Amino acid sequence: MPKPASIQTPAPVKESARWLRFEYIMQTYGATALLIIVILGLLGLFSDGMLSTKRLSNAPHTLTVEFEKMGRIDSDMNIKIETMTHGENMTLVLGGDWMQVYEITSLYPAAERMTSRNGELVLQYQSGAKAAPFAVWIGVTPRHAGKQTYTLHTDDASLTFSQYILP
Repeated sequence: MPKPASIQTPAPVKESARWLRFEYIMQTYGATALLIIVILGLLGLFSDGMLSTKRLSNAPHTLTVEFEKMGRIDSDMNIKIETMTHGENMTLVLGGDWMQVYEITSLYPAAERMTSRNGELVLQYQSGAKAAPFAVWIGVTPRHAGKQTYTLHTDDASLTFSQYILP
């Protein structure tokens, strides 16, 4: 009399040497790898932190931008732009991927005039007659992942910088 299907013994499990080797490596070195990833995350490799903050200037140091090299979608970030003004009016032009990637959440000081032309954000300020440092803080929220490249222009200087936005 044959045994019912529920009592019959199943076929032996086929083991893969590749997956057994992977499991051994993960058991041996996994805790160390996880600890390294956590430390790098705390230092800011994946978002805001010591390893992520970047400050770029043009050659004569008349235009400087401070930003995070790594960001995350839907995570607030701050970008600081400093420039030496040489007249009463100053114009900042933010181009490249700026308009497609960012949603602006705050802008300080508020621009006298803010417009968009040819996919670029144009901020116009009245800074005063003295040649003095002028800073603009922009709070942004990225909306697209990937490597993004931005351009920043003033009346007499320009700068290009890149950023990685993680999902």
